[in-house]
Formats: sequence, C-alpha cells, structure tokens
Amino acid sequence: MAAARAELLPLERCPSLGEEWQSLERVADGSPFTSWAWVSTWLRHLPARFLPTVFRAHDEHGVLALALLVDAPENGLRRLAGARSIHLQETGNLELDELTIEYAGVLARGGEETRAYALLFDALDAHDRHWRRLRISASAHATTIAATLPARLRAFRLHASSCCLVDLAALRSSGRDYLSALGRSTRTGLRQTRRYYEALGPLRADDAADAGEALEWLDELRELHARHWRSRGKTGSFASPFFADFHRDFVRAQSGGGMVRLLRITAGPVLIGYLYLLVWRRRICVYNTGLNYGALARHDRPGFLSHLLAIERCLAEGFDEYDFLAGEADYKRKMATHGRTLQWIDVRRDDWRLACEHLAAALLRRARPLPLSTDGASQRPLREEG
Repeated sequence: MAAARAELLPLERCPSLGEEWQSLERVADGSPFTSWAWVSTWLRHLPARFLPTVFRAHDEHGVLALALLVDAPENGLRRLAGARSIHLQETGNLELDELTIEYAGVLARGGEETRAYALLFDALDAHDRHWRRLRISASAHATTIAATLPARLRAFRLHASSCCLVDLAALRSSGRDYLSALGRSTRTGLRQTRRYYEALGPLRADDAADAGEALEWLDELRELHARHWRSRGKTGSFASPFFADFHRDFVRAQSGGGMVRLLRITAGPVLIGYLYLLVWRRRICVYNTGLNYGALARHDRPGFLSHLLAIERCLAEGFDEYDFLAGEADYKRKMATHGRTLQWIDVRRDDWRLACEHLAAALLRRARPLPLSTDGASQRPLREEG
C-alpha cells in the first residue's frame, strides 16, 4: 500500500481544488451532496465570515480523500468557555445548514474509505488539540468511522433516521412492477389515488425542457411548498434567502442533463405538483416537493400520485434506485421497498471534558449521546404490510 500524507489547508491555498475534487469524484462512491457541483455552489454562497479548511490526503497515485471543514464556536456556556466544534461541510448556523446535506462524509477513492478517515483523525489531532467535537451529519459511514477511531477519540450517535428507498434494480431484475412490491393496503390505496386523479384528465410527468423552464417551475414549487407549510403554521425551507439563492443557482447550472431534474405532475389541465430530484449516476434522490393540495374534494393525495408516477417513470428509464432521503414521514415508509439508516455523528476526545459532560447529563437526568451504532448502514428490505 502506498504511503499517504494528509494536510489541513486554508481554502485560499487550494487553487486547484475544483479539478482535484472532480477527479476524485470520478473514482469515489460519493453522493449528490459530496459532488463538486453541490460543494462549489455552497462555497460561492457561503458568507465570508465562514472560512472552510480543506482536508486533503494523497499518496503516490494522487488525491486519496477530500473534505471541507468549518470551525465554529459553540453556543451557550460552552461558547463562553471557548469551546469549538468542527463541522464537516456544514457551518453550525441553523439557517445556512437548512440545505440539509445527506450521505455526508469524507469523499474518498473507492476502497480507501477506512484509510481516509484514519488520516482525517490524525490530521485533526496534529493540527489542533483544542476542538471539542467533529460533527458529521446524516452519514452512512458509521461503520467506517467506528473502525478507524484512535483510542483517544470516541464517536457518538446524536440522531438516527430511516432513509426509505425503492430498489428499482431489484424490481427490474425480478420482472415485477412497482405496485406489486408493496403491501396490500398501500397497493390498493395507490390504485385508488390514480383513479381519482385520472378523473381530472390524463396523468403526465414532464421534465423541464431547459434551465429557463426549470427555474420557472422551481418558483412555482417554492410557492406551493410555502403555502403548505404556512397552513401548518411554519415557513418552510425556501423562506431562507440563503436556501432560495443556493437552489436557483444550482438549478440554473444543473438542469437539462446535469444533476437536477424538475418534474411537473399534471392530471389533464390540473397541476398536481412538482418534484425536485437529484440525479446521481443511476440513482434518483427526492430533495424537495411543491404539491397542490385541494385539487380533489376527497382522497386528495398529490404527493402519493406524484411519487407513483415518478417511480414508474424512473423504473422504465433504467435507474437503479429512487431514494426518498432521510425522514420519518408515513408516505416514505409506505411507498418504499427498502431502507437504510443515516446517523448524525459526534466524534469527541476521550478526556476529562467528556467525562464531565456525562456526569452533568446524569445529574440533570438528561439523555446523553449513545455510542455509535454500526447497524443498518447497508440497504435492507422493509417489512411488507401483508
């Protein structure tokens, strides 16, 4: 195995980061959220007060691993005490982090993920001994992280979420259609939903023709999204200017054959909704939706219909996976055939500060983070309803 070296560098000292990232991306597993298309858009919109540090590992074959780290003070009493956290591809700012990356983690050459994380932990320890925690959100790398932790560090699971998906490749190889893979009650409900909406006119799922149309549809999706969340007393994601500006930029650059796919679902002349999908190789990720509630007086389920048409279309087009991403929404569980688990992970130093935090949690009867779980990272079938 070739010897590897790792370094932590200010972003301005990495003028070739884009070329290196895209080259590594081609030989890494990755996700839409670790792609240079996403990362570079994030960097362009990130406020100047946030200064990412580049983690870069390389060996004789070239760049082995890359990640962007943001050092931020913590809140409350810990901030007064000078405590700091390092966030992987996030900032610690709630508004900015509403972009909600998933499948986060170090971008590493395929098969070198274990070495990449070991190098990251060594680099952080050598660079600065005063950080309190490293936060990695919504990651599928729990097993790798747990396997590479040095004795001086411990990892904890702050939160875990099911990530429901439809295994389109398995359906295709078995010769089954999508509905036949679902539980009986879900299958019956979706067939009824299709019939109710077909009464309004022929059902269609159309792609935006170009970037201009995609931006128009994004604006309409945004309004439907906001209308729904206002009806629930909330604002929704697009209320954040940072979130809205990021996605206008991203959609403008990535629609029409790139990573973004905007689908408009209609029943005759009636708009049912929009789906904002991310395309990653042979996989579709559902990032956001704008749904037209109220088109039917009864059995009004625009989300179920929109996903049904999108899943059937993606199956026919040869995609391998339709990923609803993380979340506990009931429709995801009902419409999925498989699932995996994403975890929000804290890597902390095993020192007196960690012992004090555990003691304080026990005295205050607060739940403390659980040891990192390595279960559920891989894809697993969901139990059918019968």
